[in-house]
Amino acid sequence: MSYDQKIKYHAGRIQNPISRRVFTQLASAAGIGLPLASAFGGTAFAQKKAKAATCVATPSNDYWAAFIKGFNATATALEIEATELYHDNDAARELSQVRGLPTQGVNMLINTVVSAGEVPMVAKICQENEVYYSALWEIPAWYSPVDVGDYFVSYMTANSVEAGYQVGKALFESIGGEGEVVHIKGLATPTDDARTAGMMKAAAEFPGIKIVGEARGDWVREKARTVMLSMVTAYPNMKAVFAQNDSMALGALSVLKERGLTEVKIAGIDGLSEGLQEVAKGEQFVATNTSIGPYQAGFAAVLLFDSLMGWKASLPERLLYTGSLTATKDTANTIDEKIYKSAEFPFDWAKMSRTLNPDSWDPQNNIFPIDPATHWAGVEGENRLNAAYTDGNWKAEFERVTQLYADHYKTGPFKLANTTMPDGLKGPAGQRPRPHFSFRASPNPIPEPRRSAEPASCCGAIAFSGWSVKTAPENRRCCRLSTAPCAPMPVRS
Repeated sequence: MSYDQKIKYHAGRIQNPISRRVFTQLASAAGIGLPLASAFGGTAFAQKKAKAATCVATPSNDYWAAFIKGFNATATALEIEATELYHDNDAARELSQVRGLPTQGVNMLINTVVSAGEVPMVAKICQENEVYYSALWEIPAWYSPVDVGDYFVSYMTANSVEAGYQVGKALFESIGGEGEVVHIKGLATPTDDARTAGMMKAAAEFPGIKIVGEARGDWVREKARTVMLSMVTAYPNMKAVFAQNDSMALGALSVLKERGLTEVKIAGIDGLSEGLQEVAKGEQFVATNTSIGPYQAGFAAVLLFDSLMGWKASLPERLLYTGSLTATKDTANTIDEKIYKSAEFPFDWAKMSRTLNPDSWDPQNNIFPIDPATHWAGVEGENRLNAAYTDGNWKAEFERVTQLYADHYKTGPFKLANTTMPDGLKGPAGQRPRPHFSFRASPNPIPEPRRSAEPASCCGAIAFSGWSVKTAPENRRCCRLSTAPCAPMPVRS
């Protein structure tokens, strides 16, 4: 925090009203203006000790290790106490940890669940115990924070469909657009499905690509090694490997190197430092996409901090997309240096705060609200969507918040690399395309895939893990996934 920010922050922690008034007068004499509410005991700054917790899978996963570093850096910047919890992909353990938060004095929680179905349970526990909660990556379809209450502040995720598309396209181009590509999946989650959808959208543009394998590495490097050992035997003519995260890509890459398969290309998602270093070499690891894990953790922590201090998120801010970066050999080193190699993260965490900087807050990244009607289009259960999203003011609020974050995004380590989102490139129902920061800009917005239990009935379709990619017979265009002319669907084994 800056000196002025510290003054404002500590003003809100003075509980005696007379002492608070004297403090305010002294600050004013020093030329430091304090919010009126803090001077008179209002709600702008809550009189609570701030203690935040993260509850994620494991520190042995490189993505979560970087995520935790971002969380701790933000806690230090905001001068809040921090604690780390790891559920090891055990749902019972996770729920037990969440139930124990009040006894530890925790009043803020950042959490990625084992499976989406646990989010309502975690949210209920937090609501009942006045713990501000932010869920990342997974959430049940048509479920939103407003279904629970004010303590479920936000759900945030990166655009996994476009990440899969961008990385998949780079990988397929690297092998000349044809050949067998081994697909290694993560755990069976909506995020995994979305990355598959993006990869398949890219594969649809290359008729010569054949997707094979599709075993699960569960996001873990060692398990991906085991999977890859069987794949090199089953598919000796493979040209490339698409792994749904960098940890699995690195595990698979180690097998390829051991077997002397140096011509087989590979790609991943997460943009870990080790993965970025491999991409920068310009050898086998062709591309990766980073959701900037440290930033995700930090931004979530700031929203919870602001909520604890009295700020209330608007409806569009309850469901958010955070931006990501696609890295190739020309840009991987730059991303690695800025995010992982510098002595400090290139973000001013306190500057993101709405309560510390009411007029000049800066998210330092592209943040977009999610329209649930578009995000879950085609998924059963639309009738479960909270009525707040069908209110007559929803669309106007959606556009207002979209513009608000765009206007406040002034600085950040990748601002010049971000793709622009002109008004002419809007998705269904007027929604802007999903945010994606990239040195490889996609020419078209990529709406979320349609989810279907059965294969599509138009001229061509392919179903995978419940996702359906359609083509329309009259113009050979992908109805849901692209505005570009459709290519024949790839063969899946």
